[in-house]
Amino acid sequence: MRELDDALDELNRDARTSDAPLDAVRARVLAAAAAESAAPKRPASRRWYLPVAVAAAAALVTGVVAVNNSGTTVEQVAEPLTTGVTESEVPPVRLLSAREYLTMAADAITAVDQPLAPGQYRYIAAHEWNQRGVMTGSSVDDPNPTPAGYDYLVESRTETWIPQDVTQEWLNRRTPLEGAKFLGGSVPQSEAPLPEPDVTAKGERRGRCGDFFPNSQPRKVCGDPQDWDNPDFYTGLPRDPQALAQWLRDATAHRGGAPTTMFHWAVQLLRTGLVPADLRSALYRALATLDGVTVTDGNVVLDGRVGVAITIESPAEHRELIVDPATGDFIGERIVAGPEPHDPWIAPGTVTGHSAITTKVVNALGATS
Repeated sequence: MRELDDALDELNRDARTSDAPLDAVRARVLAAAAAESAAPKRPASRRWYLPVAVAAAAALVTGVVAVNNSGTTVEQVAEPLTTGVTESEVPPVRLLSAREYLTMAADAITAVDQPLAPGQYRYIAAHEWNQRGVMTGSSVDDPNPTPAGYDYLVESRTETWIPQDVTQEWLNRRTPLEGAKFLGGSVPQSEAPLPEPDVTAKGERRGRCGDFFPNSQPRKVCGDPQDWDNPDFYTGLPRDPQALAQWLRDATAHRGGAPTTMFHWAVQLLRTGLVPADLRSALYRALATLDGVTVTDGNVVLDGRVGVAITIESPAEHRELIVDPATGDFIGERIVAGPEPHDPWIAPGTVTGHSAITTKVVNALGATS
């Protein structure tokens, strides 16, 4: 959990005020939402974050996946939050509260997950745009130290194959892609060379129980019931929304247990691609009970899939859950700079990372269909 703990350090722990659900228009709005057909448009780019990659035992600075690969050349200016995000064509839909969207998504989950047969693998792919940058410090003798550095948003793909018998060999493949975008810096782009990816951000690794970094400490324990890579971990979590919300509160108590931290932890769980359908439904309902949960975008496109962005906002940045309320599918996540970004060269509202998550069952290690 070290990677998650590091990521949680970046979060604002103060709870936000809660949304007031619009019960008076609920029936009319839900009917409009069910009939809505949104056309995907060109998506936006966002900021960085340190997520826990599935079965990764080493920290990897990643962020979020861009939905469309709009090109492979380095662009000069970070695009604003609204780029690639479409407004709903049905005005009443914008009246839906985050609680209503989450409840709708939970209600829509009626199917069960496809079980794995012997010889089959669960394939989890994350198409990501990750923040990569350089930070330089000031002299200790400087009376007015100011941060210096710069950031890029870079494209990558992480793929994991998990066998039916999790004690057998897994495969993890990390592939840097060519997309890059200059987010900004204390120097112009001409003086800001694109940093090379970390050694853990590329290559193919195999290991029993997903132990891709056997030399890391603490050692990964095969079959550990507290390991998020172990499907049995999710079997033991409560399905009652109130009990699940309390579990989130207890699990994040060492980080203050604030709603922002609980929300962040829940998105981290969903991002693994291992959360079963019934638990996903309960998790949406649990998130709907948190103070400050709100809708930031009603029509977001990630890799051609359209969803709603839900978050709990905080001053420096916030992490968004992207969900399809019509099907209950978890589409992915985004990181957005808040009104007081960590880096002074990042404009508020800039998308600093995003990732689209895809899961399916395949018949061979390394197969994608």
